[in-house]
This record gives sequence, C-alpha cells and structure tokens, in this order.
Amino acid sequence: MKRLWLVIYPELGRFPEAERKEALRRANLGDFDGIELAGMAFGLIATTALTRFAAAATPAGYLLELLACFCVAVPLLALFVGPFLIRRTRRGLRLHRSRRHSYHREAHS
Repeated sequence: MKRLWLVIYPELGRFPEAERKEALRRANLGDFDGIELAGMAFGLIATTALTRFAAAATPAGYLLELLACFCVAVPLLALFVGPFLIRRTRRGLRLHRSRRHSYHREAHS
C-alpha cells in the first residue's frame, strides 16, 4: 500500500517516512483551485447523466436498478473526479514541503 501512495503522490517520497501520514493530512486540508472545482463539477454532472435510471415497476426491481447504478457510479466518480483530488493533494504536498523546507532553513540560520 505504501508503494501505491508513492506512485500516486511521488512528492510524498521527499518526506521522512514518519512524517508522511501527517503530510498527507495537511495536504488534503488545502483549498481547491478553479480548475479542480470545475473538473469535479463536470465529473459529478457526467456521472449523474450516465447513471440515470427509470423507476422499475416493483420495489425489488427499483432496488436492483439503484444498486446497479451505484456500482457504475463509483468507478465513474473515481475516473472523473479522482484526478482532481489527486491534483489538489499533490499541490498541497508541494506547498507543505516548501513551507517545511523554509522553516528548517530559518531554524538553522
């Protein structure tokens, strides 16, 4: 799992292993920029449009349709929205690292 995080967030490898969890937490606290917000809105709209369903005649049929739409929507959201969440976290990691680096430089001056 740690290797997967380093593939998704290469910037994480620049942090000592003991600080990585906190670095990710801080990186995820950052605000979204306009591109990320627009991309996520598009992803939500596209997923909604692709997973519309007609109400079934029976409650069991309705439940099955709803479950099928959910199973389709989750991967679509990961595909459409996930890259924007990753982008925000990468940006947050770079910002956190630069702040951390400048703090350590000032402390050793």
